[in-house]
Amino acid sequence: MILRDTLKKLITGLTIPQEYVCIGLETLQGQSSVILEVNDQQFSLDVTTSHLFLGYKPLIIGLTFNIDDPNFDIVKTQSEVTLRFLNQQNSLARLSLLKITERKFGDKVVLFFEGKRGIHSFLNPIHQWINQQREQWRKHSPDNVSLPGNLLDQVRIAYSVPRVISLITTSNGVLMNMFPTDLHGLIGEKFYAGSLRRDGLANEQVEKYQQIVISEVDVSFYKQAYSLGKNHMKELMDENGFLLHPERSKAFNFPLPKDIIRYRELKRIDFLDHGIHRIHLYEVIYEQTLAEDKSTLAHVHQYYAQWRLNEGMKTQIFFR
Repeated sequence: MILRDTLKKLITGLTIPQEYVCIGLETLQGQSSVILEVNDQQFSLDVTTSHLFLGYKPLIIGLTFNIDDPNFDIVKTQSEVTLRFLNQQNSLARLSLLKITERKFGDKVVLFFEGKRGIHSFLNPIHQWINQQREQWRKHSPDNVSLPGNLLDQVRIAYSVPRVISLITTSNGVLMNMFPTDLHGLIGEKFYAGSLRRDGLANEQVEKYQQIVISEVDVSFYKQAYSLGKNHMKELMDENGFLLHPERSKAFNFPLPKDIIRYRELKRIDFLDHGIHRIHLYEVIYEQTLAEDKSTLAHVHQYYAQWRLNEGMKTQIFFR
């Protein structure tokens, strides 16, 4: 076993066996930052906490601004921008993005971009090339979406920032469904965006019932959260089939997941289609925190996790 792992590290540069690994958001030290750059100007802006990761085929990034922000006046005229991913001022990766469209939400506006090209240094170039060759021969599950060419590297880069795995609850008042998502985020305080695959039953349920509860859970719930992934393609079910919290949501009276930290009740107001994704746009009706001092479930890509291990950065990883 040790010899096999050593050989794998020498050949691929990887010791982490899973493509995505869970971490506790608040306990991950030395997280990367994301800087927005405009290619033809001396302009940079920290968008680490304000950008939205909303799609992987193609890569979709949303950039949120106040309408009266002078930075918005600069960025809105650009057809192409760059995101630079840094760790302690060391550049790890770059993403080139092409503008798709924009949407206004009260005093906020979101500029939506599609990935054009990504480059990174999580692994050395030789290991990157070897893994590219291995990926071409890898068998994918029928439920997984293949990511050709540079798109896979774009996604790896996007997941060098921890992405919160939240649980969405849908309900018709009698039956319910609950499934994980990591393509989502706040637009200011009053609006929300979340992406689902257009061909899934989960997407169909959101469109039909127009209301969801999205919950953040403790990292200790990671195995149960991942196990709910199959529910993206399942009909509504009885509540007894889920691990639930004793409380229910305030406005919608929806069931909440066990080990919940906080939740938001969202009303669907619009949508945007791009690639395989339908980006649902919501108004925040109510939000509540039920547990303090918990570490929120999130995950990162194995390439970034491997880079952290190689750099000797303390990283508590939860393997499924």
